[in-house]
Amino acid sequence: MSNATDTILRVEGMTCPSCIRHITEALHDVDGVGKVDVKLRDGLVVVQHDAIEAPVDRPVDALREAGYESRA
Repeated sequence: MSNATDTILRVEGMTCPSCIRHITEALHDVDGVGKVDVKLRDGLVVVQHDAIEAPVDRPVDALREAGYESRA
């Protein structure tokens, strides 16, 4: 990823290891998303993504479709 950037998203509704798996899978389905680091206790997700191929609205939309509200 030549335009890689890290974005921290605050995610509501994460409560268990299953949420971590679900969120990780949803984000990895987005073209241009690389590393995903879910911090369950803090309610945060750090997403490495290509700023052009996957602007921040795409990971946010993927999380919404997976049932989680988030914001940068």
